[in-house]
Amino acid sequence: MNSHALSGVRHQGRKAMVLVGRPEGQLGNRLFQAAAFLAASMEMGFPLLNASLGPYAGFFPALGGDFFCRPGGGIPLSAGRLLFCKMVDVLTGRVAREAWATVGVSVLDVAKTHDAGEVEYDLCDREFEALLLKSRLVVAKGWKFRAHEALRVRRREIVGLFTPQVAIQRQVAEKMAEVRSGADVVVGLHVRRGDYAGWLGGKYFYGLEEYARWMTQANALWPGRRVRFLICSNEGVEPLLGLPGVCASTGPGEPVTDLYALAACDFLIGPPSTFSLWASYHGGAPLQMLLEKGQPIRMEGFAHHERF
Repeated sequence: MNSHALSGVRHQGRKAMVLVGRPEGQLGNRLFQAAAFLAASMEMGFPLLNASLGPYAGFFPALGGDFFCRPGGGIPLSAGRLLFCKMVDVLTGRVAREAWATVGVSVLDVAKTHDAGEVEYDLCDREFEALLLKSRLVVAKGWKFRAHEALRVRRREIVGLFTPQVAIQRQVAEKMAEVRSGADVVVGLHVRRGDYAGWLGGKYFYGLEEYARWMTQANALWPGRRVRFLICSNEGVEPLLGLPGVCASTGPGEPVTDLYALAACDFLIGPPSTFSLWASYHGGAPLQMLLEKGQPIRMEGFAHHERF
C-alpha cells in the first residue's frame, strides 16, 4: 500500500467521475468489484457510477434503487444495466480511446496490463489520483482494481450497503435457526465444483471424498462441542450429508441466500473464491482456504483474509 494512500488529503482538487465500464464474473466477483470502487470512492472523494452489478443490484435496497447503484442515488430504473455496460464497453474500445481523450474521457483498461499478469491496480494510489485530477471522466475496465485498505477502513459502511433485502434475510435467518438448533459451532463449507473443473486447469477442483476428509478433520477441532456443517455448493453434495459422526445440512439453495447463510456461520472452509471471501468479509467469520489436495485442517489455518 502506498504510504500516501488514505493519508487524509485525498479529497483535495476536483476529481473526475468514475464509470465502471465492464462487469466481472459472477455474484462474488461483482460484489467485490462494486465494494472496492465504493470504498475507494469514499476515501478518495470521486463520484462513482456503477451499473455492473446488473440484476444482482436488486438484492440490496441501499443500492438497487438507483440505476448506477449510488447510495441515495436518484435514477429509479432497474432494467438495462448490463446492456448499458455492453454499450460502454463497445463505445470505449481501443480504436475510440484517442477520440475520447480529446474531450477529457480517460479509458483505463487493465485487462492486459494487470489482469493477465495477476497484478493489482490500487484505486487509492497516486497513479489513479493523478488520472482523476486530469480527467473529466474515467471509464474503468478490468478485474484487478483493488482497494484493500479502504475496504478495511470502510468495512462497516460497505457491510451496511450490501445488507440484502428483508426477504433474503428472512430465508437466511430461518435456515440458520434450523442449523444452530442443537449446535455449538457452525462451520460453513463452500464446495465449489462445476466451473472449477476448467478454471486454472482444475487446480482447485476437489472430489467429494476430499471434502469429506476435510469435514471429518474439522469436526474434531472442537472436542466436547456440537459441530454442524452448513454446506453450500453449485453441485449436489448428498454423499457429504451422511458421514459417520458428522452433522451437516445444505444451504437455502439460491446463490445469494447461500452466500449470506455462509456469512452467518462461525467458521468458513472453502477453495479460493470471492464467494467464500465475501461471506468472510461481510459476516466476519474466519476462513480456511483449501489451497491443495491433502491439506490438513487446523485451527491455526482459519484467518480473516483482507485480499481477494
